[in-house]
Amino acid sequence: MTIYPIISIKDFGPFKQASLELKPLTLLIGRNSVGKSMLAYLVWILASLIPDPEIIGEIAVEKGVDRLATETISEIRKGGNVSDKIKNLLKIHIDALPEAISVSLKESLQRTFTTNLEELIRKGASQAIIGVEALRSSLKFAIEDNEVKVIDHKPYMEFFEKLRISVPRPRILRVTYVEKGQEKKIYEDIADSIADLVKATFNMFMSYVVEAFYPLFSATLAALLPDSRAGIARTLLKPYTQPAIAKKVSYADEEFISLYFRLAEMVERGLIDLDMVKPLFKELSCTPEVVFERGVYTVYINTWTGKRLPLAQAPSGVRESLTVALALASRKEPYIVIVEEPEAHLHPRAQRVLARLIARSINSLRKHVVITTHSDYILYVLNNLITLSHDLIKAEKLGYRRDEVLKPDMVSAYLVRAEDGKAVLDRLEVGDEGISEDEFVKVAEELAEERSKILA
Repeated sequence: MTIYPIISIKDFGPFKQASLELKPLTLLIGRNSVGKSMLAYLVWILASLIPDPEIIGEIAVEKGVDRLATETISEIRKGGNVSDKIKNLLKIHIDALPEAISVSLKESLQRTFTTNLEELIRKGASQAIIGVEALRSSLKFAIEDNEVKVIDHKPYMEFFEKLRISVPRPRILRVTYVEKGQEKKIYEDIADSIADLVKATFNMFMSYVVEAFYPLFSATLAALLPDSRAGIARTLLKPYTQPAIAKKVSYADEEFISLYFRLAEMVERGLIDLDMVKPLFKELSCTPEVVFERGVYTVYINTWTGKRLPLAQAPSGVRESLTVALALASRKEPYIVIVEEPEAHLHPRAQRVLARLIARSINSLRKHVVITTHSDYILYVLNNLITLSHDLIKAEKLGYRRDEVLKPDMVSAYLVRAEDGKAVLDRLEVGDEGISEDEFVKVAEELAEERSKILA
């Protein structure tokens, strides 16, 4: 059974206590203004931040890394056994990891939520807790006195046992990681200087972070597709934004703009599976075209009327969904795609096609997708995809690809609701027929009841 990372919070924002398991598809369902976006942004922060390298360097120097590195290089030049020394070098850096993450976390929280840390603590509480429990390691932080402090860390010590370190010949270092009989090369190159050893140690350190915490704490792996994408595309997706406007752009929107231009270039380089996005753009009656303009790659839209428009002038549904579609269809990063309200500006038929694209992205490209939604259409389509996973023959007869269905154990779903002055995160059961639709059924019943009163 696959174990997925769990993000837990206590007295954070409007939440008294909540835990969120990041499965390949994670759904946050609920009304407006109950905390869905805050959770999604927190997932993005934890997925995209990298440990502060300056903090790691400072702590490593305090622990005598310079002397140890010099001794290690001397042994490598002689062709000696440096396994213990290399592991000690790595351990010094791993010991610095929690503090380095806490510094980056503080900066990211302030920058993303555009507020001081005290405002992120639930009213009436003295501190907020953010915890990450991955397959092999865990970390817990407290937000208190406008600081982020490490309060618990469980390192992945078995990583050291799986390292294979050797000096095949003088001045050459080889480091591999062995798991389940598979050997993965981390470093195999000249190690004749401190700079070489720094490179080798960095490779080992990042391999540790991936093995211990994947898919968290890896800068290029995560993308946030914030709300109001259509508005951002109209105003800001230009090679050169007016300085007066740029000063007021939020950090999340800045990153979205950067993502757009990065994805446009990836289309040109053949790193986007355009066949995956064709059904969506067919439904939207357009085709995207990447051009190199004013020093950057950007996207023009060829419409059904025969006109060719810059994205800023394209229909709202296209502006809303283009970057989402490209991120989902990318053969490389981002590997975590976090989308606020994917249904925005889309006709129900287009929502259905987008849901199938999400499933293909998860199955074929191994992406993790987190979405916030209050669309019953999205939920109904995803439920159909889950139900069809038990009868692939029927799925194919109905026109579905095998990678467009979703197994129930790949999906986690949560209802976010307000109760007694706090936000509550209820985990919804994902069974053979999908996710409970009770919340939307209740609204439909209320509307039907109201209509019957009107017509009476």
